[in-house]
Amino acid sequence: MKRQNNRYTVLPKKITGFTLIELLVASALSIIVLIAAGSGFVTTQKLSQVAKGRLQVQNDLRNATNMIVRDARMAGSFGCFNLAKMATNDQTKLKDHGAANVLGALEYNNQNQGVKYLDGAALSLPGFTVSTSSSKVLLFTYGIGSSSGYSSSGANSFSVQIEEGGELAELAKQANAPIIISTCSSLERFPSSAKELSGSVLTVKNLSPNLSPDHDTQVNPKLQSEISVFRQVVNIYAIGTPTGGEEGLYLFQLNPNGEISAPQLLLAGVTSWELEFGYVQSPGCKSMQNDTKIKFVNNIESNKAALSPALLRMQLKGSGGGGEVKSGKAANNSESDVQTYYINATIRGGNSCAERNFQEDAN
Repeated sequence: MKRQNNRYTVLPKKITGFTLIELLVASALSIIVLIAAGSGFVTTQKLSQVAKGRLQVQNDLRNATNMIVRDARMAGSFGCFNLAKMATNDQTKLKDHGAANVLGALEYNNQNQGVKYLDGAALSLPGFTVSTSSSKVLLFTYGIGSSSGYSSSGANSFSVQIEEGGELAELAKQANAPIIISTCSSLERFPSSAKELSGSVLTVKNLSPNLSPDHDTQVNPKLQSEISVFRQVVNIYAIGTPTGGEEGLYLFQLNPNGEISAPQLLLAGVTSWELEFGYVQSPGCKSMQNDTKIKFVNNIESNKAALSPALLRMQLKGSGGGGEVKSGKAANNSESDVQTYYINATIRGGNSCAERNFQEDAN
């Protein structure tokens, strides 16, 4: 029987690629994915920038608030002497030997307290234009520094032990820096004097006029332990624009050399403010109940017998439609809209019923 061989020939399969339509669909999907990823990245970056801007603004606001609250609490205080006593105690003595109505003067246009609300146009703030919408500036003054062992060595000189490296030490060789001497019932301010520091002893000479008997230990030796010496702090808050800068809330300070500092930006984007000063309506606290009321006004009372305000309300506004502050450009090239700011502060010496609670606004 004849054997039959069957042979099969296998043809190679033809290799095929993507069709044109499949390639176009894949490319379109890739582009869509890339656009979505890029859009998400851009959105995330913008949200991050806005969040950073808001955080920066909140930090700036917190710092500004802390400074204003501290200055308000210290306003008018020079040790146990407070300028607020001048309106309620006939036994207190105040002598400011400097020129009247200049920055640093304790008595300025009959605003004799530690907080003053002044016309910015009448002041000389270096390199700064005060906003026309908020043309007044807020000024706080008080004393800082720790001293002991006061001793006068003549009618126009004295020496005192101070803290090494402290606030009073910065006055060495600063002839134009004001210096203040006080007890609990008397205060003298000398705008200029010769100051020399040797170790921890500060010697002040060439006082003009001479020391009053209340601060002359050669006349009254018993006063030596009651007399304190202070460096005067003058902090000025204003809204405006410095030369080449941006509009906002700025701080000016009295430098140790007796000159006003350059403006320091506290909060950018602030275009105006509204200030209210709260006055105690029951001076003397005759009632034994917590019945003290506060009346708020838009200005500081200006006369020799005027009491010091007890509270300060500050509302900061920006250029937004609802008064929002637009800030954050300088730090991250973005703009953050933040709601209107409110700052509340108590003023030392203004509340003659400090141990009592406040009720609602007085009518």
